[in-house]
Amino acid sequence: MGWSELRPTRRGIVVVAIAAVAILLAFGSGVRSLHAVSVTALLGMVVGAGQLRLAGRPTIERDEPEAGFPGERRTVTVTVDSKVPVTVDERVGRGVAVVEWPDETPLGHGGTFSYTIELQRRGRRNLGPASCEQSDSLGLFVRRVRPDETATVLVYPTIHPIDGRTVTGVVERRLGSGRGSFDRLREYTGSDTMRDIHWRASAKRPPDEFVVTEHRRHVDDDRVRIVAEADDDSVDEMASAVASLAQYLEESGIGVVVDLPKESIRSDPGRRERLLRALALTDGGSVDTDHGRGAEITVRGEAGRATITVADGDVDFETLVTERRGVVA
Repeated sequence: MGWSELRPTRRGIVVVAIAAVAILLAFGSGVRSLHAVSVTALLGMVVGAGQLRLAGRPTIERDEPEAGFPGERRTVTVTVDSKVPVTVDERVGRGVAVVEWPDETPLGHGGTFSYTIELQRRGRRNLGPASCEQSDSLGLFVRRVRPDETATVLVYPTIHPIDGRTVTGVVERRLGSGRGSFDRLREYTGSDTMRDIHWRASAKRPPDEFVVTEHRRHVDDDRVRIVAEADDDSVDEMASAVASLAQYLEESGIGVVVDLPKESIRSDPGRRERLLRALALTDGGSVDTDHGRGAEITVRGEAGRATITVADGDVDFETLVTERRGVVA
């Protein structure tokens, strides 16, 4: 690091001024005691500048927050190590917002501080780099540096509750193809859906006690195939629509296979993290025709909107949303 990076502080300017005045007075009046003042001041300036010149850049480590959805908050912990006193001004990238933090954190020769962010937009979002101001122990000089260390946080697409009547036919066909002959009646559990309740048999039981019909499965793969494509400016809308549809289907006990422009993801009920990560990172593009053949649902992001295509026709995804959540774009 060069000397040109050093800047005197107000204290440093005052010390220089005192040294200059002492030198002028000493030469003018011949008072030798003033030499001690000027020499001490100049020595302090040399020591301070040398200490700061020899000190390396501070090192910064951040705990990478857990992935989440728009609207959720995460705490970021930052650990700083510096050979000289340092003040840290932490920065974050687009797609996240700081809701609680000390803008400039004096840490002595290092230390730890935390701040809170709100996740705002789908994607991998940057935390850092920080802008640091180092000073010598006497506080005479400062140097601004920007360490290269950064971290990231993954933001999933927004999931909205939807009116699933548009895809009800898909659900019924998929469930129907996977059911065989009647097997037995059993007690209702939290993993069952309302459509599985055997209402006639349940009517003979005490209130709030239901039984469901269980069938023998004749097929192994009961996943619904979704083809997902988007223009570069409409990927967020497509990803949100796919994530919402996948959640609706999984709540019905149906897994999905999602064909994205660069990969195909299988997701089963209760195991959707891989799909969410893929949707958080996907870019725009189209799916190869042969690869996406046989899909029951197509999602297309275009002109800032997502369109759902099923056997019955096209529908704007916005018309299916029953409750708006988080931030999509």
